Amino acid sequence: MQVDWPRLFGQKPQVMAPYTTPAWGLRRLIPAAVAIPLAFFCLVFGFFYALTTPYLFLVFAAPLGLLALIAIWALPDLRTAPTRSMENLYFAFFLCLILWPNYLAIALPGLPWITLLRLTGIPMVLLLLVAVSSSREFRRDLAETLNAAPAVWKLLAAFVVIQLLTIGLSGNPQQSLQKFIVAQTNWTAIFFVSCYVFRRIGRIRQYLFVLWAMAMIICALGVWEASVQKVLWAGHVPSFLKIDDAEGLLNSVTRAGSQAYRAKVTFSTPLGLAEFLALMTPFVLHFIAGPFRLPVRIAAAISLPIMFHVVLATDSRLGTVGMFLAALLYIASWGVMRWIRDRAGLIGPAVVMAYPMFFAAFVALTFVWRRLEVMVWGGGAQQGSNDARQAQVERGLPLIAKNPLGYGAGEGGDVLGFKTGGFQTIDNYYLAIALEYGVIGFVLYYGLLLFMMYLSARAVLLTPKDTDPEQDFIVPLAIALAVFFVVKLVFSQQDNHPLIYMMMGMLMALFLRIKKSGSSDAAPTPTRNHSVATKQKVGK
Repeated sequence: MQVDWPRLFGQKPQVMAPYTTPAWGLRRLIPAAVAIPLAFFCLVFGFFYALTTPYLFLVFAAPLGLLALIAIWALPDLRTAPTRSMENLYFAFFLCLILWPNYLAIALPGLPWITLLRLTGIPMVLLLLVAVSSSREFRRDLAETLNAAPAVWKLLAAFVVIQLLTIGLSGNPQQSLQKFIVAQTNWTAIFFVSCYVFRRIGRIRQYLFVLWAMAMIICALGVWEASVQKVLWAGHVPSFLKIDDAEGLLNSVTRAGSQAYRAKVTFSTPLGLAEFLALMTPFVLHFIAGPFRLPVRIAAAISLPIMFHVVLATDSRLGTVGMFLAALLYIASWGVMRWIRDRAGLIGPAVVMAYPMFFAAFVALTFVWRRLEVMVWGGGAQQGSNDARQAQVERGLPLIAKNPLGYGAGEGGDVLGFKTGGFQTIDNYYLAIALEYGVIGFVLYYGLLLFMMYLSARAVLLTPKDTDPEQDFIVPLAIALAVFFVVKLVFSQQDNHPLIYMMMGMLMALFLRIKKSGSSDAAPTPTRNHSVATKQKVGK
């Protein structure tokens, strides 16, 4: 016989709350008040999802995405973060950005293109959010890198807010939302991941060498394409990678005035290929003149004319001007750095003193030598492009004055309404940014680039030579940003934007190393042991 001791001694039995019957009142009605409207909402949601699928799939998937973000935010702190998987996806994104045509993708009804950039970029962003939410060490390392120049991430955050707010001003909010998500994946997330990835000493050097190797692969394909005068994979694309909207990107591109073929390789236009090679020029020059072994210097010296030949094959003035600008800026920077680090030498002062005369002679040569004049300033075949850009600016400035807050991401071309050859186009990216994100967005976007260039120049001029061999990469990185800044006057497509945000992340990592070396109690001597100690201190 079992004795009920609690009842025997007059005590109330202890029962867990879920197994007790609550008293009548408001608390008992709460579950029903929540469950009934929720069930009705799910019924209506499911009905309209079945009715509109697949055409409004993204709209009905938005609540699921919000729930996923809430679940990530609620994750507890973990001992380890998925940083290795995030870095692997980051490297895969880096390779796909250059080597794979982004217009070869899987297209399902109602869904955006399933490109390799999205297949690698979206999981990378999710792992970034998981690492931020669940790892205190990751948050500390990322914050340390960002605080090396806190104004940078504040400018970037303000620009993201402007991007988000202009969605409400868009005439096509769904398209602007898609553009916003793409920008946060390919721009903002790339910047933050880069700030973490390049903390480790040696990683910047490795990635830039890989970038150089990919540029040479692109050049080899460009020479081949120029010889056969057609896109190499045109007619050989599998059916599951064909996109009806992108069929035109597989067609050959020729100059309207001269009928000259224009190579584009993996980029959507010849201008994108030319911009990429112009951005690569300062790094190849650094491999020639920097502290590298003789085989590296020889290979870089050989690759530079090959790159110039491919730029000529694109028939794009922006590539020629970009390469010339990169060379002029690198020569000036090299002379200044040589003068600062070798006060007793004559080479640095000679280069700096002779540079104004050299620059003036080059500009004069562009007006005397007809072929060079066409490369830089253009000729009869390029006059149509000049007139179109001028007409776009004249039409766009009143539109900006009419709505200085912006028309929404992706809406610049529709608002401008300028057509060339039956196709809607907008060539000036300054104009595109101002139309889409307003005057404030324009100031934030280009102010961020100018501020990064200022910080780079300040770091080079005020920081003595350190034992970190990657510190010299600040110069070509800053020159690449300057080339990008100038090229955007005539080119508005975004093929190389993720590369620019990657470079800004590299600069932030280098600023951190300079800040750490400057905060040391004593200036260390450049010895092998100190290099190892610095690597252990900075590397994660």
